[in-house]
Amino acid sequence: MRAQSPVTRVRAAPEPGGRTVAAADAARRSRRERDQPVTTAEPELTPTKLALRRTVRAQREGRSEQERERLARRIAMVALELPAIRRARCVAAYGSLPEEPGTGPLRAALRARGTRVLLPVVVDDKSLDWAEDEGELVAAPGGLRLPEPAGPRLGSGALTEAEVVIAPALAVDATGARLGQGRGYYDRALLDVGPGVLVLALVFDEEVLDPSTPIPADPHDVAVHGAVTPSRWMFFREL
Repeated sequence: MRAQSPVTRVRAAPEPGGRTVAAADAARRSRRERDQPVTTAEPELTPTKLALRRTVRAQREGRSEQERERLARRIAMVALELPAIRRARCVAAYGSLPEEPGTGPLRAALRARGTRVLLPVVVDDKSLDWAEDEGELVAAPGGLRLPEPAGPRLGSGALTEAEVVIAPALAVDATGARLGQGRGYYDRALLDVGPGVLVLALVFDEEVLDPSTPIPADPHDVAVHGAVTPSRWMFFREL
């Protein structure tokens, strides 16, 4: 049965084509801001983001293991409906934590198709390295304990080889604004993604927010082109 989202009104759209002038300008601005420190220009927005994070985390923790596994299989099925993912030779994804939208079935399906899958490896408090997904993940050392591939590190520049980037998120809104965990790893990493690369957030259905409930945007935030949920895929902006 198709999952229903009580707060989402964003409909699935055709796959994006050409790059808009606005997107090109935004990309140029992002490159100029690449080396600037990550700061919050409007501190009053922070409590709203914190509240959203608390709400989403509480909802995620309430799901049973069986429900998480079922939704992970649905996510894989929906994602593989996307032509951009099916034809990609290299996809960057991530090893999901238990409470996150599960990436295991999708990653396995991509590997079975012969798609090269890259996964992030936390280097320090600012940077991500990348390694190929060979199926086995290990808990990263340190406090985050994120699932990481055990293979050789390829360097931060390996992300530029991906034709599709599947990014973790706590929520997205109708403009493509992505709510992350607050550490800024992906906002920094996505600055290296090329202009023709499709960036998708992976979220549960209720985490695609209604236009009346936008995610507060900070200057360093990098928007996504679309999202994949257990019931559908959708696009918010063109490449």
